[in-house]
Amino acid sequence: MLKGFRDFYDAFEDYFSGLMLFIGLSMIFINVVLRYFWGRPQSLLDEFSVYFIVWGILAGVAVALRNNHHIKVDMLYNALSAKIKRYVSMFSNSVGLAFAIFYTYYGFQLVNNYIESGQRSADSQFPLWIVNMIMPISGLLFGIRFIDKLVLIFKNGGKEWHEIEAKGGHH
Repeated sequence: MLKGFRDFYDAFEDYFSGLMLFIGLSMIFINVVLRYFWGRPQSLLDEFSVYFIVWGILAGVAVALRNNHHIKVDMLYNALSAKIKRYVSMFSNSVGLAFAIFYTYYGFQLVNNYIESGQRSADSQFPLWIVNMIMPISGLLFGIRFIDKLVLIFKNGGKEWHEIEAKGGHH
């Protein structure tokens, strides 16, 4: 059952981030066509394309974390022994989880401030609390991925983590 949920969750992350990017880039394309062929660009398309692209990128960070495609300095890490690599991974993922908690908490604070103030975007008058919901949502997605990595590092003394690490770090 857990494997089925994991597969569903992985697919959700992939499709959600991909869909947000696709919609945002499609809006940009449509606006370029409107601008250059009809001379009538739409500011709403510019505004919402940015929202969708930011949502896609922030959701995509969780996908990058899952697949170990995030920015890291491998040269020093690869020179370490397996035992030290495990400790470094424990530390870095714990710091990542702390960041995700901080980011999620303050993301909720930001959204709450927008709800209380009723602030809207300048062009479309779209509620900014909806736009900024990606902050706590992506923070939760990051946190889930960091927890997943920490569980793997600690489970069975890190045996499965070590096997994955030996294959190149992808699970």
